[in-house]
Amino acid sequence: MTDLITQIWSSMRDAGMPEVMLYLPDGSASRCHWNDTALVGPIRVALLADQDRKIVRIMPVEQCTGIGIASPKGTDPMGYRSIVHDKLTSSFGATDAGEDDNSSEYGPE
Repeated sequence: MTDLITQIWSSMRDAGMPEVMLYLPDGSASRCHWNDTALVGPIRVALLADQDRKIVRIMPVEQCTGIGIASPKGTDPMGYRSIVHDKLTSSFGATDAGEDDNSSEYGPE
């Protein structure tokens, strides 16, 4: 099964947001465009420029701890969340947060 980060990123790419911030296991983050990834066998890897070490890091996307979408310059990230939310829900066909067929208004019974 494809990992969750790759699934989210693939959907964001299809929704017109191919550039993301990948949160790495060492606690750092790196900006990466979908076009800067490759499949190595069944594993998608991100090719990340490491300016300090002057290398290209090859990071399996499935080992990343998180993913983020940078808001455009001059745009408040709080306001941009609704745009990202709309893109995710339209890509995944999901409903609003908190709507779950298996729970009631007061939690699970």
